[in-house]
Amino acid sequence: MARINPRKRAAAAKDKWKLKDWYIVYAPEFFGNVEIGLTPADEPEKVKGRIIETTLRDVTGDFTKGHVRLYFRIHDVKGQNAYTKFKGHKLARSYIRSLVRRRTTRIDGIFNVTTKDGYKLRVMGMVIAIRRIQSSQERAVREVMENLIRKKAEELTFTEFVLEAVNGKMGAELAREAKKIYPLKRAEIRKIKVLAEPEA
Repeated sequence: MARINPRKRAAAAKDKWKLKDWYIVYAPEFFGNVEIGLTPADEPEKVKGRIIETTLRDVTGDFTKGHVRLYFRIHDVKGQNAYTKFKGHKLARSYIRSLVRRRTTRIDGIFNVTTKDGYKLRVMGMVIAIRRIQSSQERAVREVMENLIRKKAEELTFTEFVLEAVNGKMGAELAREAKKIYPLKRAEIRKIKVLAEPEA
């Protein structure tokens, strides 16, 4: 079998890269249409469907939001510009670990909800109590979490729901309600996943 000269292989790979164009990727309008990255492709259709990961800090410039990871899917390409839709978000594991210390209680809840304008989401809430708590208190906190998340979904559009979740407003409301049951260290919406968009 003929061996391929490594230099020729490297040159071929280099030529392949030269043929590729770079597309500027933008966040959705409700995140300010800011530039969130570059992606290479030899034709526009290959860009569609790609997932771009960034942080809320990079989108907003708020240095306190580096732990909030955002995921966007490219759905349209015009010229060298690629436009995205929000696919989901999650909090960094290191951030969650920093909240969950010995003798605290972490209460999780996972709920499938539908927003006012028909988007189906999987929403994961998290509450950290400052001490170990009884199972009855844990159930009561989870119920508060579910009621608030479902109520928000009924009242808010997809855009409003996502923004309140990722900027911490929904977590702050959850903390105010849940601390009536037991003192809390923190409450967060730790993850959102878009399950389905409304049919056109």
